[in-house]
Amino acid sequence: MSGAIERTVRDRLGVDPSTLGTGALDRAVQVRMTARGIDEPALYTARLLTEPAERDALAAVLSVSETWFFRGGRALFDRLAGFAARRAHRSAAGVRVLSAPCSTGEEPYSLAIALLEQLGGAGAYTVDAIDVSEPNLTRASAGRYPAGSFREPGPDVRPPYFRKVGDRWEVLPHIRAAVRFFSANLTDPVFLAAERPYDLILCRNVFIYFTPEAKQRAVANLDRLLALDGRLCLTPAEADRLPPGRFSPDGPPEFGIYRRAGSPSDVHATLPAAPPAPPRPPSKAPAPPLAVPAPGTLAAARALADAGRLGDARAVCEALLRTAPGDADALALLGVVQLATGNTDAAYDAFGKALYLDPDHREAVTHMITLCERRGQTARADALRKRLAKRRAGEDQ
Repeated sequence: MSGAIERTVRDRLGVDPSTLGTGALDRAVQVRMTARGIDEPALYTARLLTEPAERDALAAVLSVSETWFFRGGRALFDRLAGFAARRAHRSAAGVRVLSAPCSTGEEPYSLAIALLEQLGGAGAYTVDAIDVSEPNLTRASAGRYPAGSFREPGPDVRPPYFRKVGDRWEVLPHIRAAVRFFSANLTDPVFLAAERPYDLILCRNVFIYFTPEAKQRAVANLDRLLALDGRLCLTPAEADRLPPGRFSPDGPPEFGIYRRAGSPSDVHATLPAAPPAPPRPPSKAPAPPLAVPAPGTLAAARALADAGRLGDARAVCEALLRTAPGDADALALLGVVQLATGNTDAAYDAFGKALYLDPDHREAVTHMITLCERRGQTARADALRKRLAKRRAGEDQ
C-alpha cells in the first residue's frame, strides 16, 4: 500500500487503517481502482490527493455499516424521546435531532418513531441524518429493509410503522418525511457550519475508527453543534473520547447520554410537566413493562458489558458456560468482553468455539475476521468474509 494513500486516509479522512483489520485498506483501494478503471497505484494516488470526490468515495467503501432498528434497546430511544418531548413543551420551536453517522438509516428512523410516539404530529421534530457513504444514503432514503434489520429484542415495531413491499419492509411516508438525509463528513472542520444547534445528537460506534486528530475534530464539531442544554448520546465505551470536564453523564451509564457539565442533569426538575403522550399505534401485542435482566443470565452479562463493567460481565459469561458449554451466544459475548479488555488470544479462542457451535454466528464471524487478519491468517479471514457476505445476501433477499 502506498504510504501516500495511507497518509491521505489518516489526514484527510480521519480514519485509522489499523482499526479496520489487516488488508482492509488494500481491498478498498482495489475496489475504487477497479471502479475508476485505473491499473497503476501511482495514478490512483494522484487522483486521491487531488479529487475530493474520490476521497469521499474511498471513505464510503471503508465505512462500517452494521446497524439495525432500535440498536441499543428500545428503552434508550424512549428516554431520548422523553427528553425531546419535555424540551418541545418548553419551546414553540420544533426539536432538532442529529444522527451522525446514520449508516443505512435504521437509527434516524428509530428516533423518528420514538419521537412520533411522544411528540405527535409533523412539525414537532425534525431528524437530520448524515453519512459519508452515498450507497448508504441511497438505501436510507429508499426506506426499505429486510427482516434482518429488525433483530433488536422486544415487541415487533413493524406493524404500526412499516408496510410490506415484496420481501421488504418500507418505512411509512409520514415517518420518512421527518428525516432528512444528506452527505457530510463528521471530521470536516466546517461540518454542518450553516446549521443551527441541535437539541439532541446521536454519534455512536464511530470514534473507534478515527485517528486521535480526527476524534478531536469530531468532538469539537459535536460540541459546537449541541445546544447549550442539549444532550449527546454515545456508546458507554466511547465516553473517554469526550474532553475531560466538559461533559457529564445524564442518567444510567448504560445509555451513554451526556450533558455539558453544569447544565441541569434532571430535566424533570427544570421544565414544566409535559402533557400526556399520545397513545402508541396498536401493534400485534402490547409492549411489556421494561424489565431488568435477571442476574446470572446472558441478558444480564450483556447489560454489564454495555455499562462498562467488563470484569463482572466476564464472570457471568464464564458461569453460564460452566453449566452450558455449548452456548454460542455466551461464548461470543465472552469474546467481545475479552477483546474489549485487550485479551486478544482469549477472544480468538472464544470466538473460535462459538463458530464451531454456530458457523454463521454474526457477532463471532465479524470479530473473528479482524482477529484473523491481525494474525496474518488471510485465507481464513477471506473465507469468513465470504460467509458473512452470503448471510447478508440471504437477509437482503
